Amino acid sequence: MAETDSPNVAFFMLNALYQEGIQHIFLVPGAMIDPFLSEYEKAGITAIVAAQEGGAAYMADGYGRARQGFGVCMGIGGPGVTNMVTALSAAYADRTAILAIAGTIPFTWEGQGTFQDSSPTGIDDHDVLRSMTVFSEEIPDVDHVDPFLKKALRAMGGFENRPAFLSVYLDLQKATLTTPYEPLHLQPPARILDSVSVQSVPEVLATATRIVILAGNGSVRSRAQADIEHFASAYDIPVVTTLRAKGAIPEDHPLSCGVFGLGGSLWANRVVMGDATLGIPKAEVLLVLGATLNENNTHGWMPDFVPEKGIVRVDINPNNVLGREYAESLVVGDVQTFLHWLQTHADRYHCALSASQGDRQQWLATIRQTPYYDTEADRQSNQVPLNPARVIADLRRAAPRQSVLVVDSGAHTFFTGHHWTSYAPNEFLFLSNTGPMGYGVAMGIGAKLARPHQPCVCVVGDGSLLMHGMEIHTAVRYQIPLVIVVINNSALGNVYLRARNEGPAAIALSEIPTQNWANFARSLGAVAAVVESPDQLMPAFDQAFAAQQPFLVDVRCDRDCNTPNTQEAF
Repeated sequence: MAETDSPNVAFFMLNALYQEGIQHIFLVPGAMIDPFLSEYEKAGITAIVAAQEGGAAYMADGYGRARQGFGVCMGIGGPGVTNMVTALSAAYADRTAILAIAGTIPFTWEGQGTFQDSSPTGIDDHDVLRSMTVFSEEIPDVDHVDPFLKKALRAMGGFENRPAFLSVYLDLQKATLTTPYEPLHLQPPARILDSVSVQSVPEVLATATRIVILAGNGSVRSRAQADIEHFASAYDIPVVTTLRAKGAIPEDHPLSCGVFGLGGSLWANRVVMGDATLGIPKAEVLLVLGATLNENNTHGWMPDFVPEKGIVRVDINPNNVLGREYAESLVVGDVQTFLHWLQTHADRYHCALSASQGDRQQWLATIRQTPYYDTEADRQSNQVPLNPARVIADLRRAAPRQSVLVVDSGAHTFFTGHHWTSYAPNEFLFLSNTGPMGYGVAMGIGAKLARPHQPCVCVVGDGSLLMHGMEIHTAVRYQIPLVIVVINNSALGNVYLRARNEGPAAIALSEIPTQNWANFARSLGAVAAVVESPDQLMPAFDQAFAAQQPFLVDVRCDRDCNTPNTQEAF
């Protein structure tokens, strides 16, 4: 543990976070956190200065997701906190853990009309963030620093796995605190399993031949990849994932059918919903492991999603039930614990699943004879401006297998989800529920710092860069070797695709004047290239992955290319 001559609250909190595994904190400096600024190095933490507090929060999100833990962002109260709101609300909706820390005015200045008063006498930061955090409090005095910090950490790491917020008075940051911190050594949620609701599962499985596993983010958080592969392989049960859990089973695994839901694979659609035109029957039982049946995960709640004999859903949080509920058997428990229980009770389904194994193999073989992608021609298209499908297909060929990919929100999200292949869990990162634009570069910075030995690539749109493109400056400042691929189609892609049905006025509002994002990146110190024809893709990507600094590839794309495997643009 690092030491300081006069330990204060700022040092105590930073050193506590270091002991909980945090090596980087993302912030924008300001007067109300000045005492923290001289304590980072002493506490053993690297401070990363973002261009804007929203970017700092997105970086913390990427950092936390990539390390399967939590990230930390910091800024001043008031405008610093309100800049974080979109990022924290997105993390809340996605159930990812971020600890946001803000400094506020000295306690004795409350109620005096103080500049940037974010205490309860001002805009009250902790009230602003209460609806998007699991713990939001001001630390009132020295005696509450340790317990409030631990409450925030425990709340984030519980079933909810959502952001927490702490506000620290400026004078409190400077106060002496010599008590040593005892780390929590945070672990994943308890390996619980409801012993009653699980009892019917073996018999449900034994009654079906066509069984499909749908793996969601809960299975990733449970670190259940090996268990899913083991159970599926034992009985030749096909596996699909949600887009957020892409890679929960390697997508080149013989039993993987890819992503089910918007932008997913055609195999996943057919194995779950069948295809009457091809004579492919739908699934009889869907075993949902750690996924909510929300709009994106069910193709907009399509009726055909419902299997013939029912849904068994396993979720550690009984409150993870959304809107339009399907008839389902809910098992409350951790995914890995459930799969271990299932294995120990194999005598109740083994004979039945072994007897039907040949039929499942034939069912899956029939599906595998059909196309996987929306159209293979798009992946090889030589059109100019480029088809985004060709861009992502070539990007995947150029990227090392173990690459981490961050995809921003937009039409390019669907192209990337459909055409990028993931081989491991937690290597395909995006904000799945609120879908804000602009987070891609910032989240990529956080992810790369959490996994420095893996290549990291961000796929963003030109509309996304208009919002948080300045975070390229942060990547350059710290020489973070991030590959940034811009699908530059001179439009807000999803909006434009819908606007075509509305008329010229709507189209005009969705268009963006063409920008040279390569020149923008160069002006900030990055290396960059413009790609205007398909033959330029692979050389640019090879150069980008070989670079040891931020590299932006500005790819000029056709905005009229329809997104793959979606009922409509969102």
